[in-house]
Amino acid sequence: MSRATAPYVVYGAPPSLYTGKTRSYMRKMGLPYVERLPSDPAYAERVMPAVGKLWLPVLEAPDGTLVQDTTQIIDYLEACEPVASCYPAGPRQLVAALLIELYGDEGLTRQAMHFRWSFPDYNGRFMAMNIGRLFSPTASEDEARAVAAGTMRHLAGYLPAIGVTPETIPVVEAQYFDLLAVLDAHFLHHPYLFGGRPSIGDFGLMGPLYAHLGRDPYPAMLMAKHADRVQRWVERMNAQEIDSPEFPGLAPAFLAGDEIPQSLQALLALVARDYLPELQQSVAMLNDWLTVNAVEEGAPIVPPGTRNTLGTIAPVIRGVPHPQRMRHYPLWMLQRVTDAYDRLAAPDRQAVDALFAGVGLGDLPRLRTTRRIERRNHQEVWGAPVESR
Repeated sequence: MSRATAPYVVYGAPPSLYTGKTRSYMRKMGLPYVERLPSDPAYAERVMPAVGKLWLPVLEAPDGTLVQDTTQIIDYLEACEPVASCYPAGPRQLVAALLIELYGDEGLTRQAMHFRWSFPDYNGRFMAMNIGRLFSPTASEDEARAVAAGTMRHLAGYLPAIGVTPETIPVVEAQYFDLLAVLDAHFLHHPYLFGGRPSIGDFGLMGPLYAHLGRDPYPAMLMAKHADRVQRWVERMNAQEIDSPEFPGLAPAFLAGDEIPQSLQALLALVARDYLPELQQSVAMLNDWLTVNAVEEGAPIVPPGTRNTLGTIAPVIRGVPHPQRMRHYPLWMLQRVTDAYDRLAAPDRQAVDALFAGVGLGDLPRLRTTRRIERRNHQEVWGAPVESR
């Protein structure tokens, strides 16, 4: 039972990728909450001034505490509430789950944005109504379209900055269909990534696979057509109960013995092929930038008023360069993976090393920035220099 004296408030939105992640966690953990749109007066009056801009979602605890980042929301709730933790205890499962959270949160951005914004004939009206009615829930169709038009142009125009171009679109789409095939094969035999209950990796995947790819008309049709077990997992992740009648008698627990089934190893191999090059280039670019730029601990990584990037990268993925802005936030999440790895005992690190070497991720545990990235006051800031290992 929750320790909360009143329901939590989640300021979010139905089409919001990260609200989908947070909402799923709240439901699965049985936590009392109400969801409010950014049109709620409290959002403009109290929440947005506190977090600095229009961020979704934001969690408001009964005591007034505001938490903005979805990963930090989950960690806050794990610390406050007597929930069945979404972090597996097994070392291989834990590090793999954290990596899959990173992949879901950040590595599927191109697929989520492409399938939402590159098909206006299928998705256009749906998105106009969804966005326009966030701020005016009872708006007429014409009113909603007028409210949404500027936001939709801005978001669709963002595609090249994240690496979605005519040259990369065939790769972006092939990656998505390969992901559906891998996940469909896994969910045929397991209700969740690591067995009988959802992990932090499941919640990371839930954001893009529900809010964009499982809800927008065009990609939702593709998911239903090509990956019915993935669609079923999305339904399951939106249910409050475990919702796994296909697996009678299965305990709501992570797989015993720190098992990583072959079907999940196939997902890790996909992460290695399709996302590791971007992480490697991002780390290299940031470390090169730090050799010629002095920074102060605690200072924002990207100062207010800038374009929210320190430079550009062009990782080669499936033989095709993907020019894009380098995003530093994924490196904060990568740090969570390597921090978890570092806390392991030597035999457990060796077990993770063997797993990762077998799927093409052998370099990942040693992929480090030369300065820590921290999150303070709802933004990323420079941490302390990292000692050489």
